[in-house]
Amino acid sequence: MLMLLTRGALAGFAPSPHQPVRTARLCSHARGPAGAAACAALHRQASRCVLLGALAYRVFVLPVALTLLAVRGGTVALASLLPVGMLLLAGNVVAFVASWRRPTADLARLRGAALVDLAVAYGVNVVASAAAPDVEVFWSYLAGAVVLTTGAYGLLGGVVAVLLSVPVQVSMAAFGAAADAGVVAGRFGWLGSAVAVTMVALVICGLSVHMAMLYGIRAGREAERARSLRSMHDTVLQTLEAIALHSAADETSPAAKLAELRGVARAQAGRLRRVLDEFGGAPDTPLAGALAELVGEFAVRGLRVELAVAAGAGSQLPGRWRDALLGVVREALSNVAKHAGVGDAVVRVDEAGDTLVVVVRDHGCGFDLAGRPGFGIRESIVARTREVGGTVSVESWPGRGTRVTLRMPA
Repeated sequence: MLMLLTRGALAGFAPSPHQPVRTARLCSHARGPAGAAACAALHRQASRCVLLGALAYRVFVLPVALTLLAVRGGTVALASLLPVGMLLLAGNVVAFVASWRRPTADLARLRGAALVDLAVAYGVNVVASAAAPDVEVFWSYLAGAVVLTTGAYGLLGGVVAVLLSVPVQVSMAAFGAAADAGVVAGRFGWLGSAVAVTMVALVICGLSVHMAMLYGIRAGREAERARSLRSMHDTVLQTLEAIALHSAADETSPAAKLAELRGVARAQAGRLRRVLDEFGGAPDTPLAGALAELVGEFAVRGLRVELAVAAGAGSQLPGRWRDALLGVVREALSNVAKHAGVGDAVVRVDEAGDTLVVVVRDHGCGFDLAGRPGFGIRESIVARTREVGGTVSVESWPGRGTRVTLRMPA
């Protein structure tokens, strides 16, 4: 990645539309479409850093230059150059504010503007030398233009911009500006420093963005691992435990028990098919329909569930929140089927203002909440709800049953 950032700084983080092959090679270190997208995001963030840095620098140096002009320049010079300086200052302030409000910037779209800006910077220096030959008002301003050119065109663009300052200095000397070796070296020092600082800034900004992306990728992988564990717990493990449970029907009605197990397998196969369809881009099942299918799965397992869904409740619920809600209800009903000792439960869904409220209630044996909650309650119910910004409460009374109440934005 450091090599990628360095190559980006050398070649310019704004790819030329005439060089698509070079751009593809620059991002070839990234793996797959996601890596290419991350590479493009890194380029845009680095471009924004360069753009904001150059504009902020010029907003700072222009008032200093104009103050120097007012102190050392004559009345004629002040009258002719002050409007130019104020116009440049206003333009840079507007550009800085506009760039600050945008999350990213693309110097590929600003390449032409960077060249115009560089030409303006050359021009105002020649004009200023004619009006005030003893005061170099806008040379520091030119350094900001060189920064933008380097960011847009890379190291080669920055070097060319510095070399083009030679005829500009010749023109300035023709109007009476100083042209001795020390002054010329100082001017080149300004522009050379601008190129070097831009190169360093590009690499540093790119590294910062890269580290942030690595953190995001790591956090995403951990979240995906947690979701995978919960999914296995709520589907595969729950189904296997239900199949493994011993009952009197195993000896008295083996055919009926076999039919029940086949029904459970069919229901789980149907759920798995729906999950695969959703990954393939198929439209989500509405909340009421998904809950009805879930209730049907538990009916096959012998748990009668009374489902009551208020009209329109959860109809606008995003897919991620809907999946979390279904996972919580599934886990709560699985706990009823395994631990409550009763054959019925109630699921109610309603909206209270901007909040969707889901209650899963049974009147079974209950349990003591003082102990450490198991994986199902801790991960499949509580953690899953918190991930989507919801809240959940689990209440249980020994001998009187359990109630799980889920609340999330509607």
